[in-house]
Amino acid sequence: MKTDVVVVGAGPAGLTAARAISSRGFNVVILEKERRLGVKPCGEAVSKKTIDTAAVAPSKDFIVQEITRASVYAPDGRNISIEDESGAGYILNKTLFLQHLAEKAAEAGAHIYMNQAAVDVTRGDNMIQVETKGGEWQAPLLLGADGFSSVVSRRLDFEKAGARALIPCLQYVMVNCNLDDSHTTSFYLGRNVAPFGYVWVFPTGRRKVNVGIGVRGSPAKPYLDRFIKEHPPLFSKAEIIGVEAAPVTISGILERIVDDNVMLVGEAAGQVIPFTGGGIHSSITAGTMAGETAVKALEEENLSRSRLRTYAERYNEHWGKRIRDSLKALHVIERLNDDDLNALVDILEPQDIINLANGSDITAVARKFLRHPLFGLKIAKALLTT
Repeated sequence: MKTDVVVVGAGPAGLTAARAISSRGFNVVILEKERRLGVKPCGEAVSKKTIDTAAVAPSKDFIVQEITRASVYAPDGRNISIEDESGAGYILNKTLFLQHLAEKAAEAGAHIYMNQAAVDVTRGDNMIQVETKGGEWQAPLLLGADGFSSVVSRRLDFEKAGARALIPCLQYVMVNCNLDDSHTTSFYLGRNVAPFGYVWVFPTGRRKVNVGIGVRGSPAKPYLDRFIKEHPPLFSKAEIIGVEAAPVTISGILERIVDDNVMLVGEAAGQVIPFTGGGIHSSITAGTMAGETAVKALEEENLSRSRLRTYAERYNEHWGKRIRDSLKALHVIERLNDDDLNALVDILEPQDIINLANGSDITAVARKFLRHPLFGLKIAKALLTT
């Protein structure tokens, strides 16, 4: 079976790219390994800019809660509240959001095949072949959008097995929670709370939340269960109605994300913000840019690595730097103990938190640390290192 483009993976990156390419008249096939969209668990929180980047209108069809504020808690219980536009956004029903993106891709002409896991990927003469349990697909252009365990990436030697850093994440869906404010997302830090990670509490309704944890070096479940037990005002009458778990890439963008006839997008390319583990916005942006590059390359009949590199270069201008700086900030924060984290509450302002987490402007934060006797060398030097 031959087509113009094969997209492996129907996540935010793959669906966005497929929509962009098929809207220009090219035949696009999307192969998704799962039986339904949105199987991988996710906190489902996004900024308002994410919806704009996806080129869809905000809709109650997939937005379950509007968020107006974010609170970040230090180990001693004090918090920094982010109440401007930086803390605002939405909690999605990710499955319904992906269904919406899939609808847009299908309207543009893309063909979507579910339950078609890629089991092998091989090169031919200016052609890539993808083998699934249902058959074989050939195309001059392949987009690998198949997540942290990307078959495309490993089969075509973009990375070696086990090379990327992952953080295991566990999430409960809980009901009958006693929320003070159902429009506030909360983040909890501390070695005793979540070693080398954090706990999140994202409201999905007036009494319903996604509460999850990412940790490294320790099993996640005991820490998440203890967190719930230690917050009785919120969870004393709550019940768990869903349990989800999956790892998230936190090692940054792969050294190489394009080759002749191939582009990697989304988490397959490592396009996840390492500090937060957030990847929806960064993946949609990647899908858009990859799709636009693919259209031009197909029109020019030039699918060489040098032509497709335009996508990687364009992405790296902004998002690549953000991801690298977020990874830098993550490595710095990981070295701090609980006393250090408590001290940060007296030093950092809300925008500093946003800058560190998103890799937005870590130089400004580093300058602030340079003036502090405790953190001058411990943090500032590492943040300013290129």
